[in-house]
Amino acid sequence: MITFRASLWACVGLVAITATPAIAAVDEYSIEPSQRLDINLDVCSAESQLAVRGDSGTDLDFEVISPSGAMLVSDAGIDDYLSLVLENESEDCRQFKLSVSNLGDEKNDFTVMLEPIMASSTRVKKYIVQGEMTEVHGFKACGTSASVSARGDGDTDLDFIVRNSDGGIVHEDAGTGDQTTFELAGLLSDCEMFEIEVTNLGGVYNAMMLVVEPKGLETVEFAGTAPATSLAAAVANGVGGEPHTVEAEGSGPGTYKASANTQLMVNLPVCGVRRLEVRGSGVSDLDFTLADSEGAEVHTDMDLSDVTFKTLEPSGECETYRLAVNNIGATDNSFEVALIDPSTRVGDLGQGEYLIDASASTKFPLQICAETRISARGEGRTDLDFDVTDSSGNSMHSDYDLTDATEFTIDPKGACKDYQISVSNLGDTNNMLTIAFGEAAVDPRKQDGPFVVGPTQPNSAIARPGQIAGFRKGLGGENAELNRNISLMNRTGEALESLYWSNSATMGWGKDRLATASLARNQQWNIEVTDGSEACIFDFKAVTTSERVIEVGQINVCEESAVTFE
Repeated sequence: MITFRASLWACVGLVAITATPAIAAVDEYSIEPSQRLDINLDVCSAESQLAVRGDSGTDLDFEVISPSGAMLVSDAGIDDYLSLVLENESEDCRQFKLSVSNLGDEKNDFTVMLEPIMASSTRVKKYIVQGEMTEVHGFKACGTSASVSARGDGDTDLDFIVRNSDGGIVHEDAGTGDQTTFELAGLLSDCEMFEIEVTNLGGVYNAMMLVVEPKGLETVEFAGTAPATSLAAAVANGVGGEPHTVEAEGSGPGTYKASANTQLMVNLPVCGVRRLEVRGSGVSDLDFTLADSEGAEVHTDMDLSDVTFKTLEPSGECETYRLAVNNIGATDNSFEVALIDPSTRVGDLGQGEYLIDASASTKFPLQICAETRISARGEGRTDLDFDVTDSSGNSMHSDYDLTDATEFTIDPKGACKDYQISVSNLGDTNNMLTIAFGEAAVDPRKQDGPFVVGPTQPNSAIARPGQIAGFRKGLGGENAELNRNISLMNRTGEALESLYWSNSATMGWGKDRLATASLARNQQWNIEVTDGSEACIFDFKAVTTSERVIEVGQINVCEESAVTFE
């Protein structure tokens, strides 16, 4: 879901862009899709107004780094504008860094303005106010009076309280809108500090602009050193040239690492029809391009997630594909590549529970074999947006309302077909999503026997019921009919390669219950734990990808509902 807010830029009246003083540095840049530009900002005055405005063609994300390397702003809102006041405590010029990432599939031409702030200057700041949160921000007002305007993006209701430096309330607005305007009359003798408390009553973030315009001051000619903006020496992802590309060590299914702002090339030898599934670790956006052995592009995926799916049908018995994985984030991302034989995936697939990280986008595969009613429902904690597409990328269903639930029907017309559901968490907390098939949602913990939920094995075959060893309920005894269903939660930050459990009264761990599968980061496996006896007390052991061993002992599986590996 992309919603641009170009009109908001016009509303706040950034005069520095439309009528730029001679002392301001104004430069225009172009950024290609899925690339990042680093721009140096030479700030010479005590305060400088930074404003960035895109052409509203794509979503731009911003990071502003101080001269000491501290992160001042990380703006991942779904828009392409930024406003910030930079403070330079040194008497000399200092260099800040602005990083701009283009998350869209089109070029974006954007303008960067850097202007020294004087007492008579208007200050403009942008804030991302998270859903159902209260935030407090300080601001400076100068003059004999000052006009203050706070305006949201129109998505949610914002309430405002403004206090002076002594904590006294000078303005309140609890109306039903997301904007307020007031005068700081009779409260200023020079430049004074205030704070604005903003409460977002909605479930999604609100991009708010705070504009402070001084009154009663005469314009004084600037006598300092003019600022400057310039393209950094190292341009991430080679904007203006070829992307910085690295060849992967190894080929085929497995785990790879895409370094920040780097494109990694992976060779994929494929024999017979295979289902390609790639899943990152969730720390950055990965974009994907797949070419066949002739170099023809057969698949692209430029959304905001780090996941992609594609069914591959080689032109001959075998064919080697080239997968380009472009990490446009500032953090290394370890991703797992799977090549799955579709014949091993029988029946409807995709039901289960999936943890959707805060402010993140991801997607999950679905295989539907008959007309099916599908429900996807979160815990009610954040707003989730949904897009459902078929294997060709055609839209089957979309839901962008302010809830975290949706329902839809898929009819594959008598054959088992692949689909995917893309989910965006617009909140600042995690949300557990349950996907269920049928007329009513089914609680997977109440199903009989061992079963898998979540993308249990992103780096090889996705496990299905019966592929992973487990046990049905023991027969006889007073504990035989107790509910032994329990959720194994992976919160280690990496995949689990092995899982063991055994009766606490026995020696040894027995066999690896995952066998050749794995349990991905932030996913869970709902299983029934029994060894055929009446015992309820079991021990659990997990081994991560980095070979870290985690043991959790003496769990009463007849009473507990979850075991968490951290």
